Amino acid sequence: MKRPQSARRAKAAARAASGLATLLKSMHDAVAVAPTAQDRLDALTKLIARHVASDVCSIYLRLATDELELYSTEGLNREAVHRTKLKWGEGLVGVVAESQRPLITADAPLHPNFAYRPETGEDPLHSFLGVPLIRSGKSLGVLVLQNLVSRRYTDEEVGAAQAVASLLAEIAASGELFDPRTTEAVGAMLHRPERLKGSGIVPGVARGRAAFHEPPTPKHKVFAADKEVETKRLDEGIAALQAAVDAMLARETLEDAPREVLETYRLFAYDRGWKERMRAAAMSGLTAESAVEQVQSENRARMGQIKDPYLRERMHDLDDLSRRLLRHLTGAETAAVAELPEAAILVARALGPAELLEYDRARLKGLVVAEASATSHVAIVARALGVPLVAGADSALGLAEAGDDIVIDGETGEVLIRPTTDVVTSYREKEALQSEQQAAFAAERHLPAATKDGVAIEIFMNAGIPLDMAHLERTGAAGVGLFRTELQFIIGAQLPRAGAQEKLYAQILSLAGGKPVVFRTADLGADKAGAYMKVKPESNPAMGWRGIRMAIDRPGLFRPQLRALLAASAGRTAQILFPMITAPDEVDAARDLIAREVDFATRRGRALPAEIKVGAMIETPAAAWRIDDIASRVDFLSIGGNDLAQFYFAADRDAEMTQRRFDALDAGFLSFVARLAEAAARAGKPLTFCGEQAADPLMAAALVGAGVRRFSAPASAIGPFRRLVRSIDAAAVKQWIESPAAKAAAMRRAFAEMLARAGAAIS
Repeated sequence: MKRPQSARRAKAAARAASGLATLLKSMHDAVAVAPTAQDRLDALTKLIARHVASDVCSIYLRLATDELELYSTEGLNREAVHRTKLKWGEGLVGVVAESQRPLITADAPLHPNFAYRPETGEDPLHSFLGVPLIRSGKSLGVLVLQNLVSRRYTDEEVGAAQAVASLLAEIAASGELFDPRTTEAVGAMLHRPERLKGSGIVPGVARGRAAFHEPPTPKHKVFAADKEVETKRLDEGIAALQAAVDAMLARETLEDAPREVLETYRLFAYDRGWKERMRAAAMSGLTAESAVEQVQSENRARMGQIKDPYLRERMHDLDDLSRRLLRHLTGAETAAVAELPEAAILVARALGPAELLEYDRARLKGLVVAEASATSHVAIVARALGVPLVAGADSALGLAEAGDDIVIDGETGEVLIRPTTDVVTSYREKEALQSEQQAAFAAERHLPAATKDGVAIEIFMNAGIPLDMAHLERTGAAGVGLFRTELQFIIGAQLPRAGAQEKLYAQILSLAGGKPVVFRTADLGADKAGAYMKVKPESNPAMGWRGIRMAIDRPGLFRPQLRALLAASAGRTAQILFPMITAPDEVDAARDLIAREVDFATRRGRALPAEIKVGAMIETPAAAWRIDDIASRVDFLSIGGNDLAQFYFAADRDAEMTQRRFDALDAGFLSFVARLAEAAARAGKPLTFCGEQAADPLMAAALVGAGVRRFSAPASAIGPFRRLVRSIDAAAVKQWIESPAAKAAAMRRAFAEMLARAGAAIS
């Protein structure tokens, strides 16, 4: 039995939904019979004012000049229509348009942003509610409600205003409301050139056509020609969605995922209230797609008001279901490789490494990924492929449309959508300059990597696919210091057989031309798992069941890989690196796995490597603390700088907010790394720094000062790194990073200034 308060809320929500459905039906009817565009607009303002019990309802539209013009009103002086204009950001209306957020005040004239317009006759008005008309990430105008008395607008009224504003924005873009000239102006506004600023992750300039990893909902009509047909389409779409969720639930077992999570998701899919609200919107005269978007908009408005994080997450589930339903209705699928244009800039909210590798490399020119960081796995793969990547720039998802011309700069983080001719020309010049710079680095590839004071530095290359090996000769790298083997595991539909793995590893060794290759065993788990793998969801996957932990617990998964590595290295030196080592006994367990494979091969008379070298990856503070014990059990050591920094700072390396807060170029972290370098030197074991930080010139220089003498870096970073090494004095850098200046809050800036004064090649 519901509590009285819950019952009142339920009744209020039902009344609001019913009232909104009535309003939408009235709007549909009004648009259908009004003879002219102005008549349609005036009919809508009158209906909205009556529905919200408002003395004034006005619609302002954005002009090409970025002014906001009063296009229609119910309650203000009619002479002010098409005469009253406000500049962008001027007055309460301008603030709403610029901020893209609602503005509510009980006494508008007292608001600091109030702008008086005498021709409107708004002198006696007090209460103000302004809601932006947003489409494709842009404010197209503002819906304004005003009252004579000072009053507080209810949540239901605010929700209704937001729902109507969302619908008005859709209509404005569809051409169903305004005259052709205004519709054309709105379309031109939506397709203006845009310059966005994100974070440069993988350097390089790329130009191409926008393609979406998850394409936005295709354009569709707002009002239905036949509401019965649209309601039937909606019902069929909901049924298809429910069947898909049921299938997803049936594929999971209790061991694989917390059942209650999926059951909750299923409850939302079958929620009658959600379905009836969408059906009511369709019956009011909206198309099935617009009905879903209408209710989705209402839910998002509610989501923004919910403080409880658990409840907000549940609302996110509903938002996700709405997107899935829209894909069912439109038949839109995730972009396929064949659909990429000839030169594609892929735009995505999130993208996994396996997903990236599924795209045609010949067509893919650049990436804009909203949720990515310099050390995320998609960035590592993009760097290996030499594909420029910009992270952040979230608004590109809404501002760009499929096929739009886009230029990205993976160094500065700029994203230019529909750029002008002069902008394209300047970026072509920059691209040519970068090509010249790469040619200069290639010419220096045979020069020794030694500092000005004679400290020799070994520079190896990171790799993960055969395509990477072409960079070995071009960059002059000493070998492959880190070959990531997990990509073969996560791309396929099933576990790769030992024979297929052996073939790959033999190919890599052959392409290396005698240079050493360090193979890291598959670092599976966390976000790196194949579709065939039964991996339980974890609240902290980066610190969960992954790497050597999984290898020890599931030897049947990893022994075939060891068998393949030993067979591919027959007669050569096999260098096998184990990831995510936390305690010395894990090294013992890893060595035991190798011993069992050696015994297996010996008993069958198979050829073995001439030498087997075992390494441990130091990626956790726990392993760093036990470095002496671990070093005594291995032949070489590697620092996984990305994860070590993540755990040192307790900052998720894939989360933009924490990445901005913490910088690995930190006196404490550098002293931490220096301690590891000293311990490795005492034990007589080579230590390689494998983190992506080696691609950062300042961080690379600081690591040399901290005592690191071997690096494995992305191919694109090796040329600049060699030039940097030859331009610095290791002793002077060591002295500076141990000085009080290094402990200042702005260490990065101070260090850059010091290196610049010393003539270091840091740019």
